Amino acid sequence: MGPDDLSSLGVSEPQPAEHDYRVEQIDGTIPAGLRGTLYRNGPGRWEDHKGRPLRHLFDGDGMLSAFTIDAAGVHYRNRYVRTRHFGGRGGVSHMGTSAPGGWRANICRVPPNLANTNVVEHAGRLYALWEGGPPHEIDPDTLETMGVRRFGGELRWLGSYSAHPSFCPSSGAMFNFGVELMPRPHLRIYRTDRTGRLRHFRSAALPYAAMVHDFAITERYIVFLISPIIPDAMSVALGRAPIGDTLRYRPERGSVVLLVPRAGGKIRRIECEAVLQFHLSNAFDDGDDVVIDAITYADGRLLERIARFHTTSLADMPSQFTRFRVGATGRVGAEPLTDSPSEFPRHHPAREGRPHRYAYVNTRRTLGTLYDTVTKLDLADQTELSYPAPEPGNSFCEPVFAPRPGATAEDDGWLLTVEYRAAHKTSRLVILDAADPSRGPVATAQLASHIPQGFHGNFSARTS
Repeated sequence: MGPDDLSSLGVSEPQPAEHDYRVEQIDGTIPAGLRGTLYRNGPGRWEDHKGRPLRHLFDGDGMLSAFTIDAAGVHYRNRYVRTRHFGGRGGVSHMGTSAPGGWRANICRVPPNLANTNVVEHAGRLYALWEGGPPHEIDPDTLETMGVRRFGGELRWLGSYSAHPSFCPSSGAMFNFGVELMPRPHLRIYRTDRTGRLRHFRSAALPYAAMVHDFAITERYIVFLISPIIPDAMSVALGRAPIGDTLRYRPERGSVVLLVPRAGGKIRRIECEAVLQFHLSNAFDDGDDVVIDAITYADGRLLERIARFHTTSLADMPSQFTRFRVGATGRVGAEPLTDSPSEFPRHHPAREGRPHRYAYVNTRRTLGTLYDTVTKLDLADQTELSYPAPEPGNSFCEPVFAPRPGATAEDDGWLLTVEYRAAHKTSRLVILDAADPSRGPVATAQLASHIPQGFHGNFSARTS
């Protein structure tokens, strides 16, 4: 293992236990207006029920965490999602780990739905998401798994359903998509209204069999920026290799912007130079142009490293916050807005699909660490306000924006993030002022346990 792989940094230390307790150590004062629950999701362990290690970063069983903030303080609870394959049962072939038995045991197998990528609330229901299959419904209070949700059969067959839905602030609708490869690669786009009724909205052809992780909406369009992240489908189908081992960045194939009109009509397809991205920050209409903000990478090394995250470094991957402008004539321009290595972008939820001035990201200030800083980006002035980790080796999870009730300013609220404290092997909830995170925490809630570095989460006003 290298000096800065995830195992050495400690953030992939498994958490087999499930906890349920009131947090005793709170430093600072929790804001009176901050009431609700931060839900988070991510792999809790990277081994199956027989202790067999799982190699790919995306392979671990989904573990949900809930930080409920109320007048009495903070209550913490975590539970694993009880999927069909919980604990690696059934000898399944994972994203980066083949089932025992060689190619015969892996032929025509698809990775199991581990429900380990995101957790979202919509229409009074809570869902654990994994992009290759349907969502698992979760009890929002106990975090118990209630079962797979197929929305009356609308999510058919594998039921691919992205872990990154987008929410329309005006209608309350939730948009999402799934990648389907048969009979030809295409996106199946869904709209779920504010009552929770899901319907197939549109389909859009893909230029190639791509891994599509995220998308965005504007007031006019559903927006996809397709990166040429392409698997070797034949090797996977024949059981020669798990899909995560075959994913390659193929810049010679170029990228494609797909603009799907929300009101109906012809889909715009714009070809452009290759872009490697996993996460879009936001998108919005600017006259006849469409603006897309994304986290971009210089090359495809990240794909190889997350496939062997136990033994390779993820701490030096070059990434940056980049703004793309898609003109009415089909020209696509790109402008980097920060030099800091960035990931996990968030914004005020009321600015979803609308012009926004601020974005919040994890950045890296110290070589050889993961994301050790929470940063507010002013996209108009191209300035930054940052809170760095107070101890060497610490790292932060994605910063989630919790709006102040009744506030109108875009940056009036709090950032909620989870900090892994390497020297103590514990985690704590960190609450920052979204207007100026550089002032340091408004309050922290120190857990008696730790949380492995997860992927995504969201804030809900729910407290019981």
